[in-house]
Amino acid sequence: MDTNVNVPDIYQYDDYNPTLHSPSSEFDIPFAQTKESFIDVEVYRKFLENAISRFRHSRTYKNYKSHLMSLGLDTCQIHGNIHSNEDDEMATIEMHHNILTIFDVALILSEHILNTEGRITTFTLVDALKREHINHRVATVMLTKTVHQLVHADRDFIIPPSMCFGDWISFLQLYRDGITRDIAYKLMYYLQNCIKNNNKLNSHTCDAVGLRDWIHEWSEYNANDVVVLSKVTD
Repeated sequence: MDTNVNVPDIYQYDDYNPTLHSPSSEFDIPFAQTKESFIDVEVYRKFLENAISRFRHSRTYKNYKSHLMSLGLDTCQIHGNIHSNEDDEMATIEMHHNILTIFDVALILSEHILNTEGRITTFTLVDALKREHINHRVATVMLTKTVHQLVHADRDFIIPPSMCFGDWISFLQLYRDGITRDIAYKLMYYLQNCIKNNNKLNSHTCDAVGLRDWIHEWSEYNANDVVVLSKVTD
């Protein structure tokens, strides 16, 4: 393939972030996204949802649920008498992202990468989503289809951390530079319920009170008011 083909009125500049520009277009096309290109919240939301969609259609995501079931997570965490049954639609077990939705996870990863590296691509984010699931640092819970729907319909339906699979605390510590204030408030609300109901975190590194205060501290340190809404809830 000839890589020296000259395309009229189009040229590339910026060694840090290769960008295409044409006098015929009012927009430049950068290879990677930056905080400046995400000033428009709608652009940022679409970027995150596109990465999530690509991740969900990946072989990694499709195999992850089967992997969890092979580890013995084949029973509804709410109705323990209901097991996975691929032949019975009413008994289908679904994977639910608990504490943080998959959109929250993507946003934290994206913000962390932007704050530490200055730029991000869809490929980078999809790869990070794959890696964090494979390394079991994302909190998931197995639920029946009906219970799954109830969880999303009722904000006060709290599933305690003892029912979760995945080291989500390590995830937060690893990507602390991506914790926005909005996500911090959501986490603190969840942890406050844990404290109120005396739910343990199953962690040797911290308790609910300590984690709550740590999250608040890092959200203030990031001083990030990014609020990106999405229809993605799981």
